[in-house]
Amino acid sequence: MAIDTRKFAITMVAALVLQTGVVGAIMTGGAAVAVPTAGVGGFTVTFDKLEGQGFTQYASIENSSECPAYPSAVAKIDKGTIHNMKLYKDIKIPEEMPGGGNTVRVLIAANKPVKFTGLTQKFTYLEGNLQMKNQQITSDPASMKSAISLSAPSIVIKDGKIHAQSQFLRSITLKGTHVQTKVNPESDTKFPANQCAA
Repeated sequence: MAIDTRKFAITMVAALVLQTGVVGAIMTGGAAVAVPTAGVGGFTVTFDKLEGQGFTQYASIENSSECPAYPSAVAKIDKGTIHNMKLYKDIKIPEEMPGGGNTVRVLIAANKPVKFTGLTQKFTYLEGNLQMKNQQITSDPASMKSAISLSAPSIVIKDGKIHAQSQFLRSITLKGTHVQTKVNPESDTKFPANQCAA
């Protein structure tokens, strides 16, 4: 299939201008907005520290076009703050396209604390130092998707690295945020290989 490089370039530039405008408006005003990031495939979130209130996590079975079923976890936090957050997605460009064979990383980084409400995140891997008090573990053998759940009034995660599949935020304030793209970036976060995970 032939690709019209002119139409492709126009579409990409328009999408990047729109994305830059939305992110710029958020960064300028520090406005709180609803941000669904579901359906973008796997992405990585790293941070120095996350402080959250109203934490719940449970196991889940997910599926994708590449895999009929694989284990994952769902975490929910009512509200919180993230310090030195970096969220990025690596995109492999198909060989048939201009720049094919390269990997492009789209990175959103915040050098000021990020405040959020209503976080729901599905992930396949989490690494960090977790601190909770008054945590409770409950079990529901009748439920296939959430047989075991963990909850706590608050959670602190230090040096966090998360490989997420999807994320929804009721609101987020992104002050001191910038967006970058990098071609063929060095991998700074290693996750266990899992062909079925996003």
